[in-house]
Amino acid sequence: MTREVTACSTARETLGCELAAEVLRSSGRLRLRATGASMLPAVWPGDILSVRSHDAAEALPGDIVLFGREGRLVAHRVVERTLCQDRIQWVTRGDSVGSNDAPVSSHQLLGRVTAIERGRRRLTPHQSLASRLASWILSRSDLATRLLLRLQPETRVFSHSALKGRG
Repeated sequence: MTREVTACSTARETLGCELAAEVLRSSGRLRLRATGASMLPAVWPGDILSVRSHDAAEALPGDIVLFGREGRLVAHRVVERTLCQDRIQWVTRGDSVGSNDAPVSSHQLLGRVTAIERGRRRLTPHQSLASRLASWILSRSDLATRLLLRLQPETRVFSHSALKGRG
């Protein structure tokens, strides 16, 4: 039964990733709800991310990008932009994760996050000094992440499984 549920979830995630990529290709814009905890404290589970594709290839360190990998959508911060065999690649990492992701190719890159909607507030996806310090602590402590998620306002929508999928 677990395999069937996993296969169904994987198929649904893959379809969602393909649909998001198609929406970005056709309209250049996409809004989606964040579900994981890997970008705490900048992005909380339940936040709405506004993504644009038109200037994604110009993403620089500090920007949050959306990319597809293994049938899933991932929104992580660019930590390095590199040139490998005459092709640009982006090294990304979740703000509360201790290690970098595998490099993101231009084929995987879907867009750049331009805004974060949290309740009635619209935030820019920049990272302040306080946010960097909090990210550093969260990337080294699952306990700190669990405590932060428990302190979030009741109006936030997230599931306990968000903790499991920090990456």
